[in-house]
Amino acid sequence: MTEPLPAPPWYRQPWFWLVAAPPIAAVVGGLLTVWIAVRNADSLVVDDYARIGRAFELDQSRDRQARALRVSAVLHLDRATGAFEIDVNGVPAGELQIVLLHPITARGDRRITVTADADDHYAGSFGPLDAARREVEIASTQQGWRLRGVLPPGVGELRLTAP
Repeated sequence: MTEPLPAPPWYRQPWFWLVAAPPIAAVVGGLLTVWIAVRNADSLVVDDYARIGRAFELDQSRDRQARALRVSAVLHLDRATGAFEIDVNGVPAGELQIVLLHPITARGDRRITVTADADDHYAGSFGPLDAARREVEIASTQQGWRLRGVLPPGVGELRLTAP
């Protein structure tokens, strides 16, 4: 008489894998999602928001100040070198903060503070820039105004006026 073949071990049973595969895949997918979220965390909001009670409200006082002063500016930017020139009209020369915000990552943002030369022109360099779309903010903390605009991909000149 022949003896029956021994049963294969549990890990070689197809029914075990049919039942266990979905929960195992869910755990692996969840851990992968957590790892991606931690590694690529969103940057903070970069605008003038004030917390009032339990709500957040956009503070537009710097935009209103630019409109009242009738401030306008023209930005000339060479993306290959990052060199820029800015002509500002409507206000006396002073110190300006220029910010170029990258659309995807905060690591691509560029910030610089410049002062006017003898001819009331501003110039400086951000270093080489990619061709991505950029949000541009030119602001004077001394005079309390700012101008904002969007620099499309590949464009080297932007005219900014108060909203």
